Amino acid sequence: MLTVSFALFAIIYYQLAGLGVNLGYHRFLSHRSLKMPRWLERTLVTVGLPAGTPVQWAGNHRYHHMHSDTDLDPHSPVYRGFWYAHVGWYIGSGNMLLCILYSFAGPVRMLIDAWMRPRTNQEYNELAKDVAADKWYAWLSRPWPYALGMHLHAAIPILIAWHYWGIAGIIGFWITLATLYNMGDAIDSVSHLYGSTLPGQEDASRNSMLMGILLLGEGWHANHHQFPWSARHGLGSGQFDWTWQIIRTLRAFGLARDVRVPETKELVEEGLIEV
Repeated sequence: MLTVSFALFAIIYYQLAGLGVNLGYHRFLSHRSLKMPRWLERTLVTVGLPAGTPVQWAGNHRYHHMHSDTDLDPHSPVYRGFWYAHVGWYIGSGNMLLCILYSFAGPVRMLIDAWMRPRTNQEYNELAKDVAADKWYAWLSRPWPYALGMHLHAAIPILIAWHYWGIAGIIGFWITLATLYNMGDAIDSVSHLYGSTLPGQEDASRNSMLMGILLLGEGWHANHHQFPWSARHGLGSGQFDWTWQIIRTLRAFGLARDVRVPETKELVEEGLIEV
């Protein structure tokens, strides 16, 4: 039987992994929305490693923004269907059963990705030359260093879960990891299908309070597509953005600088706030 201590473990794991992807991979690495000390940025990206290789992830994401919800978008549910956008583009298949199995594979998915992710979807790496210019990110993006990192990402929490909670801990971690993966994947699928849009926007990205909470601020996705360079995604009244709160804290301690956010005038023009 799982305990309160396991729940705390799962929450901490979810938060750290979320920050690794949201702050490390997304807001810092892909959009350069802020600057951080090198030790901190590299730590965050390394924590978020199951998202994919740093070079491939940033290049693909930048291409996605260039062609959002067009026939050139690598993972638009509008053009390619829900399951292809959710996970199918990772494995090159829109087969629903195969996508579901991959979605809920948990640590097994990590081992599949350890081999696959440095070798697939590399078409847009040219858009991430700045990422590849960093020796640490370039090294992590190579097949064998990435595989080593992914095996460690799988092994360490599994050993912790087994040591403290036995087989129940392994099952609980599997569920935690599957939930985390599917929440991240939902940005490409759910957040381009369900929620509210902004006036005049041309793509299908959506804002959703539920997704905003579950995804630690990433669910304000229409805002993000309108201001992709912004370190803050929850831009309107009542749009809580947990990752932004972390950035504010880092800035207060001198660990984040040159933080980019829209001016009030820009938010008023987009109808996100009123004056």
